[in-house]
Amino acid sequence: MPFRVLMVLDHAYPPDIRVENEARSLVEAGIEVGLLALAPDRRPPEDLVDGVRVFRRRVPGRLRNWLRGLSGTLSVPGKLLAREIRSLHQRWPFDALHLHDLYLFGGGLEAGRALGVPVIGDLHENWVEALQHYAWSTSFPGNLAVSIPKWERLEQEWVTAVDHLVVVVEEAAERNRELGVPADRLVVVPNTVQRASFDAFSIDAELVNRVRRGAGFTVVYTGGMDIHRGLDNAIRAMAQVAETRPDAQLVLVGDGRVRPDLESLAAKLRAPVQFEGWQPQESIRSYIEAADVCLVPHRRTPHTDATLPHKLFHYMYAARPVVVTDCRPLDRIVTAEACGLVTPDGDTRALADAILAMGSDASVAAAMGARGRRAVEERWNWEAGVQGLLALYQRLAATR
Repeated sequence: MPFRVLMVLDHAYPPDIRVENEARSLVEAGIEVGLLALAPDRRPPEDLVDGVRVFRRRVPGRLRNWLRGLSGTLSVPGKLLAREIRSLHQRWPFDALHLHDLYLFGGGLEAGRALGVPVIGDLHENWVEALQHYAWSTSFPGNLAVSIPKWERLEQEWVTAVDHLVVVVEEAAERNRELGVPADRLVVVPNTVQRASFDAFSIDAELVNRVRRGAGFTVVYTGGMDIHRGLDNAIRAMAQVAETRPDAQLVLVGDGRVRPDLESLAAKLRAPVQFEGWQPQESIRSYIEAADVCLVPHRRTPHTDATLPHKLFHYMYAARPVVVTDCRPLDRIVTAEACGLVTPDGDTRALADAILAMGSDASVAAAMGARGRRAVEERWNWEAGVQGLLALYQRLAATR
């Protein structure tokens, strides 16, 4: 019988780029993958998606968000999750448990130990640090439910308790080694681009033309809108860019809790910003195609110093030059690959100057974009990055 793994995720599936890439790669390697999705999702309770057996349990969005925060304060969320996992094991027995993000580790560890299966933790981000920057966890009433000191204690307890820990970047591995995780239990799986999937998204010429209409120079950001994304600084920088390049525009593709604040800031500064809202994944390639330069303006924090966004590699693969802030992974990769410019976080003048530099010499910008594309083709692609995860599951399958 093939080796079986149950992944656990607390939002709708699909979509989730990282989880889809991991699950698809494991299926292609002969592993049977089930996925328990706890989310506000009205799709069928059981489904087969790209070879992955999806078990959906509908949880209202607001309750799900509260459970994320409370799982570090109360034992109840973990107990409920453990019960759900054990119940599913009776219907769909599995050989390993793969938990996506720290707030699922407590209940997953309880279930895994009860069932006698290895537990793999997968940290998509530095959750404890992120809690200090998300809008919902730093404002009333969410801030009443989140205890950072308790989360810090639980983080160290849980990351050292799982049998294997998957992280997105070497800086995150370094941080978890400092927390006591042995190096031989760590696997780095970067958020790189799955080229075939990205290529399958066709370019919508009408969308590209609409986005670029009336602008001589287009700057694009794709992704979420929260405090740590640094989009307020991007808007301030664009107001300065417009003084020199009145034909420039910033296109923000995405949504989030701070979007109203960003819209107010753009209006106040009269910055040339176009808000596109949330868009389906298949449209993202077209928005990037419309760009002359792409941005990752994240604020530099312990959170962003230990995470790596998919968008960077989407931009590079599309041969777009990038402007990023000096978060450690962004700085390391963009500098090494010479595919863009790095600016100090919070320095909006430097950010504006970097954007203007991209627009002032098309040949230099094109060369940066070409180097980024080549780097993804040679190194920073999913097929190369997933090898450590595949090797881990091959070892688990051989020793079950």
